[in-house]
Amino acid sequence: MIIGKVARILSDEEVVLNVGSEDGVTQDMEFVIFSVSEGDRIVDPETGADLGAIETTKGRVKVHHVQSQISRARALTYQVSIRSSYEHVLEYLSTAPFAPRLETRIRKLKVREDQVSPFAEDLVVRIGDEVRSV
Repeated sequence: MIIGKVARILSDEEVVLNVGSEDGVTQDMEFVIFSVSEGDRIVDPETGADLGAIETTKGRVKVHHVQSQISRARALTYQVSIRSSYEHVLEYLSTAPFAPRLETRIRKLKVREDQVSPFAEDLVVRIGDEVRSV
């Protein structure tokens, strides 16, 4: 298990993590973003032992770019079936079901707008730009 923190919020779809390849992070690795409420401890009703605090899951992200000490990760995507009302009527009247059209959506992260600081990315390739084999 690799434990790190959100180091920067780029948007409600993308964050920078403070862990990278030196920590064992690889592309397509998934992370859960969570917080722990230490003031609300859970106690075992039989033994009285402290079982810990409940984690609140805030989102899940998937790494798409890894550097030695940081990683960029995007919110997970999901697919939904989309149909027009016309397609629903045709399927209702037909004996054969229509194949649904799928649309991929991004599960947005709930972020504080005052903490969002996107990169001003310059994607123009210039003489002197660095390269690295992949």
